[in-house]
Amino acid sequence: MKHGTKLAVRSRRALGAATAAALVGASLTVVLAQPALADSVTANQAWRIVQQYQGTWTSPPSVLTNGETVDAPLMGNGDIGVAVGGTISNQTMYIGKNDFFSSTSHAVKPLGRIVVNASGLTGSSYNVVQDIAHAEVRGTYSLNGQTLSTTSWVDANWGLFVTEFTLTAGAAQSIGITLQNGSGGTPTTSTTGNDLDADVVADTGTGSDPHARIAARTIGQTQSISGNKITLTMQPNTTSTLVAGIYSSIDTSSWQSSADSLVGSMAQTDVDNHNASHRSWWQSYWSQSYIEIPDKSIEKSWYGSLYLLGSVSRAGKYAPGLWGNWITGNMNWNGDYHTNYNYETPFYSALSTNHITQLGSYDQPVLQWQSAGQALASQNGYTGVFYPVGISPNGTSADMSLHNQKSDAANLASDMVMRFEYTGDTSYANTVYPWLKQVGLFWQNYLSWNGSTYDILNDAPHEDQAYPQTNSGMSLGLVHLLLQGLIDMSTALNQDSGTRATWQNIETHLSPLSTMSLNGQTILRETQVGSDFVNDGNDIDAQPIYPGSLIGLDSGSTLISEGQNTIGALTNGWHGGNAPTTFYPAAARVGYNPSTILSNLDNEATAQSYNNMAIHHNGGGIENINVTTSGLDEMLLQSFQNDIKVFADWPANTNAKFGDLLAYGDFLISSSRAGNAVQYLRVVSQKGGDFTFTNPWSGSVEVYRNGTDTGTVSGSKITIATSANDTLDLAPAGTALSTIQNELTQPLASGTGSSSFSSGFESTDPPLTWTDTVDTTGGGSSNVTGICCGLTGPELGIRTAETEHTGSSALMYSGSAQGGSTDYAYLKFYDLSGSPLAIGNAKTLSYWIYPQSNATSTWVPAGSNNSTCVAIDMIFTDGSTLRDSGATDQNGNRIHPASQCGHLTLDTWNHVTVNLATNNANKQINRILVGYDHPNSTGGYRGYIDDLTIS
Repeated sequence: MKHGTKLAVRSRRALGAATAAALVGASLTVVLAQPALADSVTANQAWRIVQQYQGTWTSPPSVLTNGETVDAPLMGNGDIGVAVGGTISNQTMYIGKNDFFSSTSHAVKPLGRIVVNASGLTGSSYNVVQDIAHAEVRGTYSLNGQTLSTTSWVDANWGLFVTEFTLTAGAAQSIGITLQNGSGGTPTTSTTGNDLDADVVADTGTGSDPHARIAARTIGQTQSISGNKITLTMQPNTTSTLVAGIYSSIDTSSWQSSADSLVGSMAQTDVDNHNASHRSWWQSYWSQSYIEIPDKSIEKSWYGSLYLLGSVSRAGKYAPGLWGNWITGNMNWNGDYHTNYNYETPFYSALSTNHITQLGSYDQPVLQWQSAGQALASQNGYTGVFYPVGISPNGTSADMSLHNQKSDAANLASDMVMRFEYTGDTSYANTVYPWLKQVGLFWQNYLSWNGSTYDILNDAPHEDQAYPQTNSGMSLGLVHLLLQGLIDMSTALNQDSGTRATWQNIETHLSPLSTMSLNGQTILRETQVGSDFVNDGNDIDAQPIYPGSLIGLDSGSTLISEGQNTIGALTNGWHGGNAPTTFYPAAARVGYNPSTILSNLDNEATAQSYNNMAIHHNGGGIENINVTTSGLDEMLLQSFQNDIKVFADWPANTNAKFGDLLAYGDFLISSSRAGNAVQYLRVVSQKGGDFTFTNPWSGSVEVYRNGTDTGTVSGSKITIATSANDTLDLAPAGTALSTIQNELTQPLASGTGSSSFSSGFESTDPPLTWTDTVDTTGGGSSNVTGICCGLTGPELGIRTAETEHTGSSALMYSGSAQGGSTDYAYLKFYDLSGSPLAIGNAKTLSYWIYPQSNATSTWVPAGSNNSTCVAIDMIFTDGSTLRDSGATDQNGNRIHPASQCGHLTLDTWNHVTVNLATNNANKQINRILVGYDHPNSTGGYRGYIDDLTIS
């Protein structure tokens, strides 16, 4: 948040720069609510896709303690957050917690640090992966033939941080594990049994400043404790696990004993059980919705943003501030809850993505501020509630600046209103309706009647703009949204019919949006009197569209045109410091050129993002979680005008699929578009009520209700009555239900403009063209025989129920090198020559590979890395090959099989991605191979490949 500036910038940051049973009461008290899925299709599709995406680092992060978004690998459970910085010889786990707010400064403070020092590996290689599907961070550090591997995670269900160490080969290593306070200093320490306990405080630790304990110990191998340091001695080819219980005085008054009890008697089997539960939570989280589009950078950003959302917010815990729970030091703008867009926007992403439970932490600090808001309103001569820009937990504030803005409380109301409109949840409405009425009371008395319309006087859209500033379009949108919410909630709750009429009258007579001419086009003006048009990286001019909801595709053509012109004029909105989080959904809502939106979203996902998938802009924090999520969702599905439109703003000749996105009225929507035609529409009515949609087909629509054909309906806009938990399957008249159900289960279809290929080697995927077949013209075979059992040559074929990344099948490869100067085998398995797949300038190869060692295949010699000398290969239509093109994987290793040797981890699934266009732009793929190449090698090699995509 930008403070102390008199520039025309709204309040946004534009500056550069075995114990489980005993601890039920101390656990994160949250159960993930499962969506009412019609079947398991969405869960399977989402799980297939999300496992493709991870962040990868080959050198340590560098943006760690500047008080803003960090570029480090990130973990979190909605309460505790951990960011990983530094090499393994001095690696720091920065620990933050959403409740660690100072009672004096009201700023969020870092909780502590855990520093890992494997000094014997100083100068080692560095490879770290952020696995968002499982919410784990894994590191691999190698030096002189010895490797230390780590797997870290913040338990999704408990106040527990875990790092597992595995040492392979070489000599014994001594690993120091030091506990520090939030600033890197030495905390108060003690020991409880085998635990090292560090007690830390927020700020000075006086008054009601929170306290916390980090109780740490290792399991397996030998440890000793001295001062604030654990020394772990590891022998080669062994594993040890660091467990750290983290509880604050906000969690429980018994925070010290709770932390101790959690880890004090924990055995490795307990850790494994915690990890299984942790992984289950995240798999359930991913099951709630999915999207699949040709642009894999945007797709990755969508899932990455949801990973960050799941990591920072949890019902029953404090809400995240500006930077989430990754608190590495003193954070800019106090890391508080900035009310004039920053606090609200990350939570918008939970709505259409069907992650409503992640909104569970949002309301508490807003409602806690009610009495202070009423007092502030009274002090300024107003009624109802009046909020400043910077609030903090428990009715406090780190920044009481008003900036001549009246819209902060209406801005805070937007999440509550939209949550109700999406879900129709009357139980939820009962909790927020009294507060919303106080916001309504403010506007009932603040608005000025001019004889024909209600006007908003002296309300600055940007911070600190002076009088008059009349009828800010942004505030008109927010007040419209507030009043519509109050009307709908009061109706649903059967309360306040008289006041409802007042709200309806005001909403009907709110001043219209003001316009102006710019470069020969009519655009929205920021105010009627005052600020006109500012193209400075804010998107205030577009906020009447989103979140204000005053313009959409069902609006009049003039309004739509004015909205589109406004988006086009805000050229700095696409990547401005304060705009993107609401600018992209606004652009989609008015039908702005979808190819332009996608092109800019791709830039957000690549040029504007860190490896941890956090989009960052000039100080922008977790608000940017909403950039890709709502930006893309509003292109695929719109419902805010109570008319559901699929592919509402989607480019021609571009395929797309989505499952169980949430629409107004509590409808879960799934649909697919291929070859410029919508294939189906699946609707799960979670509450019942009328389902109104724009017919995506030119003719009649076949309607299946709960699996039964009920005939056809027709019209350009159709309404179908539903009961709670009904499932509607809709498609062009004459479409069989089996066709819809089959299309639901398929991956994204290739087609003109979005050509792609994918296979998980399941029965529903493209069948192999060849099995166990050497490509004699595409590489051949030399000095490689069968791995065993009378086999005469190398193998390549599908195996079921052996080792799979997803599903039940994978592609198995095997052979045995005979020790010649050349030992290689190139086997073909997919023929694309009938319709060669064009690489163009944006194709990526992605696959998962599981190379086996002697531990999992006795046909592979002990100590051999033969199985890692394998890679996917391609023969292009010009006869050239992927292996010889110089192409590299995400870690900079050539994708030639011989260059993959030793760069893959044995007996685990490795994700390999290759930017095909870097070295092979505009080529076409003729066939796909698996290559083994390891000169002068002997002995067997074997492994599996799964989830292959080229898109």
